[in-house]
Amino acid sequence: MIEISNRSPRPVSWTRAAVAAAGVGAALALAPGIAAASPGEESGAERGAVSAGTADSASATHKATARAKPERARGASQRTVNRPAVNPLAARPAATQSRNPQPAAASRRFTARAAQPESSVAAPVSAATQVPTVQVPTVQATGPSAAAGFNVPMGPLRAAILATQAFIYGYPLLEFERARAEVEELNTIYSLTSFANPDVAPVWQAIGGGKRPNTDTFYSLAYLDLSEGPVVLSIPDMGDRYFSFQLTEPYISVADYIGSRTTGSGPGRYAITWTGGPAVDVPDDVEVVEVPYASMMMLGRTLAGDAADQLLAIELMNQYTLTPTGQSNDPPFFVPASRNGVDILNTISNAMVANPAPAIDDPKLAQLAKIGVGPGLQIADANLGFFSTIAVDLAVRATSAVLPLLANLIQYTSAVQNKGWAIPNPSIGDYGTDYLFRAGVAEVGWVANTPQEATYYPGLLGSYLLPLFGLPSRVLHFAPGETPPVDDDGFWSVTVYDGNGDLYKNAANRYSVSSSRPEELVYQSDGSLTIVFSHKDPGDPIVNWLPVPLGFFEAYLRMYVPNEEILDGTWKAPGIRWA
Repeated sequence: MIEISNRSPRPVSWTRAAVAAAGVGAALALAPGIAAASPGEESGAERGAVSAGTADSASATHKATARAKPERARGASQRTVNRPAVNPLAARPAATQSRNPQPAAASRRFTARAAQPESSVAAPVSAATQVPTVQVPTVQATGPSAAAGFNVPMGPLRAAILATQAFIYGYPLLEFERARAEVEELNTIYSLTSFANPDVAPVWQAIGGGKRPNTDTFYSLAYLDLSEGPVVLSIPDMGDRYFSFQLTEPYISVADYIGSRTTGSGPGRYAITWTGGPAVDVPDDVEVVEVPYASMMMLGRTLAGDAADQLLAIELMNQYTLTPTGQSNDPPFFVPASRNGVDILNTISNAMVANPAPAIDDPKLAQLAKIGVGPGLQIADANLGFFSTIAVDLAVRATSAVLPLLANLIQYTSAVQNKGWAIPNPSIGDYGTDYLFRAGVAEVGWVANTPQEATYYPGLLGSYLLPLFGLPSRVLHFAPGETPPVDDDGFWSVTVYDGNGDLYKNAANRYSVSSSRPEELVYQSDGSLTIVFSHKDPGDPIVNWLPVPLGFFEAYLRMYVPNEEILDGTWKAPGIRWA
């Protein structure tokens, strides 16, 4: 889980949190459909495995989601990406009422140094948002509750249950839109040509993204508008350097990757193409990468080592370019005008018009439509009573307050079962119908890699499953030959964060140890490796020291391009124990 300001956790008093947790807990108990689906239950959609890619330009780019792989046959010199513009909602029922949602005013936009000349990006052109007419369902006051599975009238309790589900369902979409509103220019790469540190955060954190950046790669970020045609990403020959561009859709599932694992080391040009976009001629030497939405987020990571290698990495990053084939429509941003629960759910509905949900979500949308949440709907369309409307507002406020606690609960539950490490759900990055898990990822890290690209183990507990504190010292010991098994083009690292998820500021300027910087790793005579977490320098030349605060800290184990032993759970990380 990339960023010059940090997103501070929402202040939540323990009293409010307890009350909110009780309310949300009751809602979740009554609505089991929101609970995380087991990995074996795909809810009608198979999850595709992502295998390592090659540099063969004629092969298809490996997909990280369950969508069918696109055909990428090449013509003699030019080929046409021939996809008529479609209305993703055209199959919805005919309208009996309609509503034209007005997007909330865009929040402050973030300005950063572009990694390519401004001339490579077409000037934005404003366009009015056309909202399709959608049938508004009639709410039956005494009908059965499809959401909870009980025959409960549409009163305040049922409205609150559905509002809780609606917020959890739409929270990742809100986060995607909120961050997009902060970016100064669409279809433009913004890069940070230094490692993250306590004083300089990666660009996505600057626009309010998640915390816990790595200190192994330089980050790049771009929000894409593909409504008027593909955007072509050009990369130079990267040699044997790890790099990736993660293409994330508005519901924060990963649509695809461009990078050393999936498409090879370059040089190359890649036309990132919306499947519903206009037909565009694409040169033969450009590989088409299809994505399911016109609005996409592209997050880049470029590995860098010592000072000399960092200069080489920066030189390569300066050659990254994005070239639009059409003008951006400068689409509106959907940001709630207030913290009122009704405003928040209405904003989710508005955002769903521009970003239609996948078909797998249709059963859930049928439930949420009963309170007026869905594309082209508003809460007022459901004709809820006065008390039910108040219940909707309070349920959204309570769920918003307790979501960080729920996200932490998910992680700590896993840590208790895995020697202090929170082992990620295999569906991370491709969430299917696991809406609660997806919302938790959006809260903790904004977006996440798929396990095949990078697997993260948050280290939260130590010996006797007690929280990690800087006193006494802690150690992580890898026996000979037991360091994380990653592919030859991958690497692993351990990074320390304070209790707020920020890099811990220290005089030694040490934040991680990494196999990508082998000259910094010190192995013992038997080939084992020991990492020491302590507030003061232990003074031992044969240990790898990471400074930590006196209070609570976290240690994230990242494994990029992991071997199958990590993916199938055969390899187990040793626990962090007292020194």
